[in-house]
Amino acid sequence: MKIRPQNSSSLPKRILQWVVVMAIFLFLGRIVWENWNQVQRENFAFHIPLLLLSTLIFVLSYLIQVWAWYLITLRLEIAIPFRDTVAGWFYSQLGKYLPGKVWLFLGRFYLYDSKGKSRKAITVALYLEAVTLIMAAGLVFLLSLLFLKEVKPFTLGIPLSGMILLFLLSLFFLHPKVLEKIFNTVLVRLKREPFYIPISYPQILWILTVCVLSWVIGGVGFYVFVDSVWNISFEHILFLTGALAISSILGLLALFAPSGLGVREGVLVYLLSSIMPTSVAVILSVLTRLWMTFIEIGLIGVVYLLDKFRKKE
Repeated sequence: MKIRPQNSSSLPKRILQWVVVMAIFLFLGRIVWENWNQVQRENFAFHIPLLLLSTLIFVLSYLIQVWAWYLITLRLEIAIPFRDTVAGWFYSQLGKYLPGKVWLFLGRFYLYDSKGKSRKAITVALYLEAVTLIMAAGLVFLLSLLFLKEVKPFTLGIPLSGMILLFLLSLFFLHPKVLEKIFNTVLVRLKREPFYIPISYPQILWILTVCVLSWVIGGVGFYVFVDSVWNISFEHILFLTGALAISSILGLLALFAPSGLGVREGVLVYLLSSIMPTSVAVILSVLTRLWMTFIEIGLIGVVYLLDKFRKKE
């Protein structure tokens, strides 16, 4: 086997990526260091029952995301058995930990391609999943801003009518014909063959609803996790839900950061510091990263063991 030499242009790019990530964490670490006296006065304490409950709730949010993906594959007639869907979806999540994020999608693409499914339909499915997840996160964040007085600065002075207009526009951009136009414009520029999306608008709205449900359940789990570490009022549950959703999506969209490393933490600190001391927000954002990573790797491990056990039968 021949080993390809390291691309000379990719090495500086990777170094720059990690420099940016490290710079973000150094900045966050400096905030904690400069406010260490305040941190020591805060009442941090791990409540194991709440921590376990938060983990179980968050696991449910992942399963709902898998359900959304399965619905998309059913509509596009490329579905595989549900247990294989679950295994393939979780295995593909390992791609988030590599720079570029493309591995997150390629893993599932190759799985469904190996099952003889249409490559074009697989591409459409991955595109729809990304769009609905992003839109759902944006809608959850938007709703969290509408109902909380403490976070008015994040609305950038946009009145209620403007927020409602943004909501309606997001629904407009989810129409199959609009999605087709946007994606095919990109494909034409890339000299690729255009395609159509064989899913009705009500079906897309249903998939969007499932994605919203996933973010909401995940947000509830996040709130319980924060409360298990640092006492926080229940009135902030909606804001925490929106903050986690938008920070996770922005981290996913940051192609230079593996698993959104640094980006998600930075956005989360910025948002949480409106309802708690910034130093506390930094600590909670880092703990959230460890908690979510533990859940993801744990679920992948469980799926792997179940998969091995099933093959032995």
